[in-house]
Amino acid sequence: MNKSIEDRKILRLFIISFMVMLVMGVLTNMNFFSLRNWNSMLSMIPELGILSLGIMLAMIVGGIDLSLVSIANVSGLVSAGIMLSHDGSPMGMVLGILAGILVGAACGFTNGFLVAYVGIHPIVATLGTYQLFRGIGVVFSKGYAIVNFSPSLTEFSNGSIFGLIPNIFIIFILIGIVVSFILRKTIFGQNLYYVGENSKASFYSTINTKAVILKVFILIGILGAIAGIIMTSKTNSAKADYGGSYTLQAILICLLGGVSWAGGIGKTSGVLLAVFTLQFLNSGFGLLRFSNFFGVFFTGLFLILVMIYYYFVEKETFSPMKILKKYKESSHEKNTQ
Repeated sequence: MNKSIEDRKILRLFIISFMVMLVMGVLTNMNFFSLRNWNSMLSMIPELGILSLGIMLAMIVGGIDLSLVSIANVSGLVSAGIMLSHDGSPMGMVLGILAGILVGAACGFTNGFLVAYVGIHPIVATLGTYQLFRGIGVVFSKGYAIVNFSPSLTEFSNGSIFGLIPNIFIIFILIGIVVSFILRKTIFGQNLYYVGENSKASFYSTINTKAVILKVFILIGILGAIAGIIMTSKTNSAKADYGGSYTLQAILICLLGGVSWAGGIGKTSGVLLAVFTLQFLNSGFGLLRFSNFFGVFFTGLFLILVMIYYYFVEKETFSPMKILKKYKESSHEKNTQ
């Protein structure tokens, strides 16, 4: 996709997100813009946002990671277990976080090895490891939730700066900046796009395609681990089956944010905008006291309509400039007759 076209797509999403925010503000009598509601929204964004960034990286390289939620859960469980064994001490918290990230990296390495070196399709490979990692989490926790492992970490995760911006939202933004820097400013990031655009051509070039795929899956695993630690620390509880719907939501967010299924296309800014747009809808429906079933239905419908709009705009079927041009041409033909 041409870079200017990709930028225009993100601009359209920004306008859509802004319109959703305004509509929700009007429908909720401006309660949507209250400090309490915004603090709540910003605290709910990070885990899904970080998972979406991981899915984005997989899609850019031409793959997918269906095991990411399981990676988040097993990493959170290991992290929580180590913190609990150290009675929630500061050293135990540090060791737990590091162990969780290492587990995430190991899970990512497993996925990357299966995809890059064994040659299994990403959907099949990560669908299998989804069950594998989930099973490891169940065995590790014996099927029970691990609770009260680090009150101090929970206090930090639920805290905010000056009561305005949640701490975990700051972490999310920093991670978004790092991912954006990797994609835009590093050779590794550029190689992701090259591999995603044309894996065969990159294979015969100087790019080590297998190494690129392996590394990106390790990075995705680390992102999953961070999301899992945030997810468990907010509630001071870790379990093997948390966030069951996050995978599908993260994929939809990436598609809404302009990431291509075919690979080679995607921007961090588009995914961040899509996360905010989805959260605006969910928070608005919550304030309007709509049932969860209605909220899920309308959110899905909204995403489908936006994707249809994107399709026709890219094809220029509904392009305002093209419609105006056709109108002028038809008017000119009538005048010459």
